[in-house]
Amino acid sequence: MDKINVSKFNYDSIKYFLSVAKHGSISRAASSLGISQSALSQSMKSLEQSLGFALFERNTRGIILTEEGKVLYLGAMAPSEQFERAIVETMRCNSFKNMAPFKIAISSSLASSIIAPNILDLQKRFSGLNFEFCKFVAETEVVDDLQSGKYDIAIFKSNSDFVVKEVAMEKLCERTYVFVYNPKFFAPKDGMTMSELEKYTIIMKDRTGRNNNSWLKYSFNKFISCRNDNQCLEMIKNGAGIGIYPKEIAEREGLKCLKVEGFVPTKRTVNMCFLSSNTTAKNFAKALLQIKKF
Repeated sequence: MDKINVSKFNYDSIKYFLSVAKHGSISRAASSLGISQSALSQSMKSLEQSLGFALFERNTRGIILTEEGKVLYLGAMAPSEQFERAIVETMRCNSFKNMAPFKIAISSSLASSIIAPNILDLQKRFSGLNFEFCKFVAETEVVDDLQSGKYDIAIFKSNSDFVVKEVAMEKLCERTYVFVYNPKFFAPKDGMTMSELEKYTIIMKDRTGRNNNSWLKYSFNKFISCRNDNQCLEMIKNGAGIGIYPKEIAEREGLKCLKVEGFVPTKRTVNMCFLSSNTTAKNFAKALLQIKKF
């Protein structure tokens, strides 16, 4: 936000503003101040014009404060040396309210592994953006959600053959799901069979739809079913069992990969989808591919 010239604001107008806010009425405030209603109305109009937005709105109960008005009221009640800050915070309230955030649809596990390691670089490149993370619902709805403006960009995992023709799509990386364990708690032999794994508790994310892996549960005597990859990671790190987890992240976390005979690792691609007409989303995707700390 540009530097604000506080000197253009009249202290009397702030005093009048406080009276109107307190009484909820121009007439009652004017009577209290000992000035005419027209003079008070003109003072409030000039103050709002100086700020560039409304401080009051009318409803059936009379005059009430807008969100900006509430900020100014609280700040202006402070000692006079804090007057400048009251004006600045009021202007900032209006600025933020009118600046739409950049919405990223992403799961909590991908936000941790994809966005978090890159967030400082992204903030530097897009200093004027406020980021808002939204829950990613379904691949089948990504086109409609992007076109309706529900979010600006979607980052999600899908099978390698997943294609969306209606929107731009960039591949970020691949995730290979294998058996992993924490060597602080386990020392299994490499090259185990599925039957040999039955003596361990198996930790996995409970997937549905195209990536349903519920059949794996019935291959083991004991298992822990997690809602997301983050839960799986914490369970594995704390020695709850041997888990199925992306090896690319597991190795960074100090976990070991386990080769299991008869088990074919699942490969999933992390993609970004966005509207080609959304310049900010296009630049964001380009920056993320350039930084690529994941």
